[in-house]
Amino acid sequence: MPPAHPGFPPPGQPGGVTGPSEPTLSDEQRRQRRTKRIAVAVGLAVVVLVAAGLTLIVTSGPTSTTAASPAAQRLVRAALKSTIDGGSFHYVSRFTSQGQTQTTVGDAGAFSGRQVITIGSDTFTVIVVGAACYFQGNERQMVEQLGLPVSIASSHSGQWISLSPGDAPYQSVYVAVTTRSALDANVSFAPRQETGTSRRAGYRVLGITGPMKNEIVNGQLQRAKGTANLYITTSRPHLPVEYTEKGKIDKVASTLTMTFSRWGERLTVSAPHGAVSYASLGVGNGTTPTTGPPVLTSAPG
Repeated sequence: MPPAHPGFPPPGQPGGVTGPSEPTLSDEQRRQRRTKRIAVAVGLAVVVLVAAGLTLIVTSGPTSTTAASPAAQRLVRAALKSTIDGGSFHYVSRFTSQGQTQTTVGDAGAFSGRQVITIGSDTFTVIVVGAACYFQGNERQMVEQLGLPVSIASSHSGQWISLSPGDAPYQSVYVAVTTRSALDANVSFAPRQETGTSRRAGYRVLGITGPMKNEIVNGQLQRAKGTANLYITTSRPHLPVEYTEKGKIDKVASTLTMTFSRWGERLTVSAPHGAVSYASLGVGNGTTPTTGPPVLTSAPG
């Protein structure tokens, strides 16, 4: 038997996910995610997945000889909106490039979320609660993701570090953890046409395909060439079940698979006990990491 199609009230109604206002992210904050994809390809850093905004997702991208189907674009918009309205979802993303794989397991809520990111033998965790975010990782990941000196990272390895908006690594750690930003950071393509129905994870789904999108990251154009597919439930509310990409980013081959489930379930995320503030580590506002911050994401990618 296929799983029951999720039904959920919108946020603010009984059973919906409520919470404090989510901090507004700038386009530049969202765009930081894409660089993680390249970091995995040329180093051993985390995948940074793109966040471009839902309207950009369905209105921009590389040119194609195939005329875009308005129906396909409407379905993508409807599926992403239904997911955001539901307030939460669970996801697993796997991004692979040059033999290196990043796996991100996350739960995204309207105003909170958590991610566990694994790259090779390293695993680290990101938690977001309202405007606050928390990072836990080993020495290497604290250096690469938070930009900490080795001496400080070694003495706080495995300890929860809390970050506030004024801290240099905050934006890149925070982005792509909550529902809207997690979708923005991962589903990045130009819908072109429907590809027919099939089954994914027990659901009857409709496939929508289109080219991967170019993105501007830190003022530089990253060229994406390849094909993306989004599989959404055929029954309403339309919801994403699986998203895939296969192609190249700046001529580096990569693949991404992201699965979605548990839409609209109540998500409880709490601040970890015993967290040490980033500001107390004696690095001032710190420096922005050069190898790419954690996904939250994004992202996967």
